[in-house]
Amino acid sequence: MMNRKEFEDALMATIVEYISDQVILRYAQACKKATVLFSGALIGYKDAVTSLNELKKDGWTLTAVLSKAAGEVITEERIRNDIGPDAIYVEGAPVNGRQIVDDSQFVIIPSLTINTAAKVANCISDNLLTNMISRAMATGKPIVAAIDGCCPDNKVREQLGFKVTEAYKAKMRHNLEDMLAYGITLTTDYSLCSKVNEVFSAKVSLPALDNSKPAPKKDGIVSTKMEPAVQSVSQPVKKVETPSSVKLDKKVIGRVDIAKNARFKTIVVRQDALVTGLAKDEALNRGITIVKE
Repeated sequence: MMNRKEFEDALMATIVEYISDQVILRYAQACKKATVLFSGALIGYKDAVTSLNELKKDGWTLTAVLSKAAGEVITEERIRNDIGPDAIYVEGAPVNGRQIVDDSQFVIIPSLTINTAAKVANCISDNLLTNMISRAMATGKPIVAAIDGCCPDNKVREQLGFKVTEAYKAKMRHNLEDMLAYGITLTTDYSLCSKVNEVFSAKVSLPALDNSKPAPKKDGIVSTKMEPAVQSVSQPVKKVETPSSVKLDKKVIGRVDIAKNARFKTIVVRQDALVTGLAKDEALNRGITIVKE
């Protein structure tokens, strides 16, 4: 049983946690502003629509920008009807792409085309979209791109009769690997929503304030099976074994303690430790087991 001092400490920790969480929640919501760049690919477009609508339900504000090709192939009307972005611009009309990127916290590229991928990989900025992507990289904005439309190993593309040499396919894969090297996160349109939220969480959540936190894992290039998760076509990266559990020798375990130790699967606490409700929720959301000695 806790004495009065321990009870007061536990109560104060819970109050401070709650206030901190509310501040962070409001800050996170304010940061959920994304520029969505459509370059014109139709492969993966339906999955992209589903993912983008899921992001809207999560509270994201989406500003859509269409390349000239996207305006002709997908059309502004279709994107307006399918997604209902908060704002929409089409290349050819007066558009301040630089300002749009600067006003956003995130850049999303659904259904990336072969042409745009090649230009970004080779540092070519000769149209609205590639200039905006270049601006996003220059200002350190997170970029997540779905590569269904430009992956040479996509099964849909194969069924459509995509018959190029292996050397050509290898160049396409190399372009994607260059984009990875530039810090762009690659995924599929199916996984676009979850990947955007994952990258976003790494940028604004409490663990990001902890410098000891390991860097987020990067995806590789999509496999020929087009699994929801993106895989690497290069040699597999050797995994570094890390401890699966950690012991916290504290009387009060709060949400921050869980967040700072999110890399562990199990957190061991003292038998007499008080685990706050917010800490339990954080552990549940992260798939962490809290064990008392």
